[in-house]
Amino acid sequence: MTDPTWKQPPDEDGGFDAIKGFAYQFDATLLEVFENPRSIFEVEGVQDLSGENYHIQIKNRSGNFYLSTIAKAVRLMFRQFLMSDSSVSFFLHCHFPDQAPGTVRRLTSEEFDRLLTDDLVTTGYEDRQRFLKAFSVKFSSDYETQFKKVLKAIASELSAKDQLEAISYHAILHAHLRNLVLSNPPGLRRVSFDSLRRAIRSAQKVIFASTYADHCGYEKYLRMVRRSYSPRRVNVHNRERVFSFECDTTTDPEDIVVAALAIRERYYIPENSPPPYITFRGVFDGEAMRRALWDAEAYFNDGRGYHGGRFNLDYLVNQPSPIRGFGLKIVDQAELSEVINRARVKEFHDLFSNSKCDVPETIQVANHVYLRSYGDFYDVVS
Repeated sequence: MTDPTWKQPPDEDGGFDAIKGFAYQFDATLLEVFENPRSIFEVEGVQDLSGENYHIQIKNRSGNFYLSTIAKAVRLMFRQFLMSDSSVSFFLHCHFPDQAPGTVRRLTSEEFDRLLTDDLVTTGYEDRQRFLKAFSVKFSSDYETQFKKVLKAIASELSAKDQLEAISYHAILHAHLRNLVLSNPPGLRRVSFDSLRRAIRSAQKVIFASTYADHCGYEKYLRMVRRSYSPRRVNVHNRERVFSFECDTTTDPEDIVVAALAIRERYYIPENSPPPYITFRGVFDGEAMRRALWDAEAYFNDGRGYHGGRFNLDYLVNQPSPIRGFGLKIVDQAELSEVINRARVKEFHDLFSNSKCDVPETIQVANHVYLRSYGDFYDVVS
């Protein structure tokens, strides 16, 4: 007799399911964070979402439930289980139209064995039994119902005034999670209730900045920003700083040069304040940026020596002393997280023209500055 739970699932719209699946995963993540405000989670690490003592795979499917549709997720979690201690639990949070939300399902030994590939069938009987006790499938609500739950939680936990504001907060939080995944390697993609709250506050400041500049005048806005860059903390001994420029194909390298020279003049003091780091994000010509800086005698260390060799993190972070005239450091986005951790960066300055970037949680001082031209930053820090 054919097992109805093992039928090959019908063809589905893979692209649609993938896009909707990420949105569903992010909403499930937000709900988990809101329900556990004191916990720190990892997103897209060893599993889709990980807490202190449990891991979660999150799936949203438009077709009916079959064991074959969860086989890959189960095998992934079993492999992780074999490397974990016995106190860790594993959950498959999923939606299937034919399964009632709130239903919890456990696999039988026979069902589980059918899901295993050859390399896993040889695992010990006791390991398989321990996993079955630690693992469960939790059927949840559909995309729309879950989305409404998230909006309600945002209104309650983040004090959104109405549904429109809750929807705007929802978009901000999704962007925050997306940037968290894209900007950090596995192991550093951490999210908590406090980090969500900071993301909202930061976005509010950005919205205020662009609105203030539009309605009160850009020059007046720059004067306001300049007041926030008071000289009181400029020469704090050995304070490491990062200045991040949002760039695109229209960004003028000469504007970057003006800003970089102003940053060097303001913040680099030998034997006291180290050379600040500069990084670029977006689509741009990195070599053109470097050439423009070099031609203007804004000399820098980018961890590759004089001839563009292989990147050396130690050479960048622990800059040989003295390198005469080298008052700046350039770090690529791929190495930024590691540099921030190794150098124990205390300040992060996000200079943007369209959209801000997320600041790592380890940073003590973060500034987001909206600029129509990066050459204008000279007026801010001079």
